Amino acid sequence: MNVTGVGGIGKSRFLRECQARSTAHARTVLLDLQIPALREQDAALAVLRSGFGAQGAAFPRYDLAYLALWQRLHPHLQISLADVAARQQSDVLADLADAVGGLPVFRTVGGLLSLAGRSSERFKRWRWLRNDETLRRLDDLDPAELADAATFLFAEDLRLASAEQRYLVCVDAYEALVGGSTRAGRTAGLDAWLRDLVSQLDRGVVAIASREPLGWETYDRQWAAHTVHIPLDGLPMTARVELLEVHGVSDARQRAALARASAGVPFYLNLALDADTGADRGDGALAPVVSGEEILERFLHHVDPQEVRLLEVLAVARTVDYEIFRAVAAAFGLAADRRTWETLTAYSFVQPAGLERFQLHQLMAGELRARQTTELRRAVHRVLRAEWRARADVSGAAVASIRRTTGAQLREVVYHSMHAGDFTPAELLALTGEIAASGGIRSLGGVVEDVRRFCAAAEQPRPDLETAARCVEAETAILVGDVEHAEALTGGLRDIDGGDSAQVRLGLAGADALRVLGRTSEALARYSSLWQRATVPEGRSAALWAADLYMAGGRFRDAETVVNGLTATLHRDEHLLRGDTARLIHLGRRFAFDFPAARSSLDQAQLHYLEAGSAVHLANLVVNRAEFLAWTEPEHAGDVADEAITAQREIGALHELGKAYTAKALALLRCGRTAEAESSLDTALEVLGRARYRSGTARAQLVRSLALLRRGEPENARSTAEWAIREFEAAEVYPTLVLASLCTLRRSGLDRPEHAASLARARAAIRPIDSLGALEARVDAWIAGVLGEGA
Repeated sequence: MNVTGVGGIGKSRFLRECQARSTAHARTVLLDLQIPALREQDAALAVLRSGFGAQGAAFPRYDLAYLALWQRLHPHLQISLADVAARQQSDVLADLADAVGGLPVFRTVGGLLSLAGRSSERFKRWRWLRNDETLRRLDDLDPAELADAATFLFAEDLRLASAEQRYLVCVDAYEALVGGSTRAGRTAGLDAWLRDLVSQLDRGVVAIASREPLGWETYDRQWAAHTVHIPLDGLPMTARVELLEVHGVSDARQRAALARASAGVPFYLNLALDADTGADRGDGALAPVVSGEEILERFLHHVDPQEVRLLEVLAVARTVDYEIFRAVAAAFGLAADRRTWETLTAYSFVQPAGLERFQLHQLMAGELRARQTTELRRAVHRVLRAEWRARADVSGAAVASIRRTTGAQLREVVYHSMHAGDFTPAELLALTGEIAASGGIRSLGGVVEDVRRFCAAAEQPRPDLETAARCVEAETAILVGDVEHAEALTGGLRDIDGGDSAQVRLGLAGADALRVLGRTSEALARYSSLWQRATVPEGRSAALWAADLYMAGGRFRDAETVVNGLTATLHRDEHLLRGDTARLIHLGRRFAFDFPAARSSLDQAQLHYLEAGSAVHLANLVVNRAEFLAWTEPEHAGDVADEAITAQREIGALHELGKAYTAKALALLRCGRTAEAESSLDTALEVLGRARYRSGTARAQLVRSLALLRRGEPENARSTAEWAIREFEAAEVYPTLVLASLCTLRRSGLDRPEHAASLARARAAIRPIDSLGALEARVDAWIAGVLGEGA
């Protein structure tokens, strides 16, 4: 259960109420992540264990794991087992301490269990622990693995305890663990230990309070089916008025004014109640009630005027760190020293938002921004835009571990550029292109959300920005394999302005969706139309994709003619498009089974993508290299396929991920590792099915037919190959793979007369570079090698 809402809305109170209503029939524990120490895995587990232990739950295996973890983390401290047992209030550790007679804690868990098992009558009830495989392995684990083992054993012990009584785990202030990354692109790994723990707590309810939705389905879509999202919005006006009346505000005018000033946030409502509102002045009239401005003034009552000025300009930023503070303060001639910074961040209304980052309370920030003139706000946004741009430039040129932050930084550039008042759709598309190239795909969804909020609040409509945002959303959906969403965003397109880059790119995204869905003729017609009508540079991409479909349809000569013509129009420094053209020639040559030429083009594409610095294109090229090696040098393909899988998981592109698993499966199969190949194929087909990638699924099934041949299941192999052939034909793609499938069946003695029609259709579709006979000879030789036969 994920409870979300702004700071002060009542999330913590909600969790306390859940606990109060559950104590009669369930064990409950609260983990407050506002306490810095509890953001560490070992400390959080210790708090949960202590809370449940005080309510009668036993954790014998976890306590032993905690013992091993504690001594690994504190090797310099001398403490007895009895001290640890007393602190943990652990029966098993107390009995263990008695068994070993005060022996220091610095011994192996296995040794202690063996010794205790021989020496103590009191320890007899725990002898079953000596056979626990996980406990036996604790001494061999490194600290990180040991912490994960402790999590596993905690969950296992709690699972046993839950047989007698259910439980509720409340986790407060999740944003303190991940910081502000939910707004600026989550940094993977900060909450990994918590996700791991929660996934194992399957016998109770876990309630997590956070300012933003958890978004864990980004890492695994199964979270969506197991998470209930409960947003806490502002109190309705009637509830605000009722609450004020209960607290003694009797005048209706006061109640209405206070309710409006609170904006529905209980924290501000309570602040207003604490103020001197509506006191009788002695003449029968009431003193003015506290307005939003007056509530803000009470916040700032003891703040130095110079610091108030700082807060006003800092309120424009979504998050603030020391460098942002210095940049903004210096730009407006305000104090920018460390002491002033530490004073500002000590105020209660400046809240932590990650490592060394802070955030003004949202309602307070809104009131502060309302004080400013439009020109002042825009001036601050321009300063912040320059600061985030400089950061993105630095991280973009850094090592990969730092470069991952580039997408989040560029999202801030987009945000501040919009509010600076001089932002164009072309700039939006250029910046989102940079984000995609950096690998920050998850930040693109945030950009779209930011643009839509900006357009909704703008005084004048911005249809140009709305179209550009729709384009970014569609392109992002294509990148991550959500083609149905991309098709829904673009399916209603009719007349496209060929001179508008955003509209042309939106049309391209729609054609891409049709291509992945296997609607090849529709996609080719869309690409061709865009190619003919576009007068902007994006029209060249339409030509390239039309050539890609020529290639996929076996029209290799036509594809290379288009590509060569396009290449002749490119400037020397247009490395991305040059890489795309080289990659397309590689694919054409590979599907024509001309492997020497395919290798050369693949290497050329890599050089161009390296020059362009596009992480996404390089990641996709690693997939192509894994596929190529699986076809030509399977013994060298495994590591490259693993690299491709890792990269595509990070990006979240399902169709590319499925292709990488298929390549790995083919390589393993050709190396004789059939069981591992089938496991990889299972994953490939599951991922490709989620991506609705029709031709990719057919290719994976073609590999499945080879695996079935290896297993001695010829009839299943034939039916699987025939299914793949039907899919290739229905999607109008890869006639050379149809030839390969039919060749496999023929060489395996599984061909049938009805296969002749498919063979004829495949031959008719192919437009080879050399000759059909030469191409068929290459296909036949390759299949012979795959099957381990002589040509």
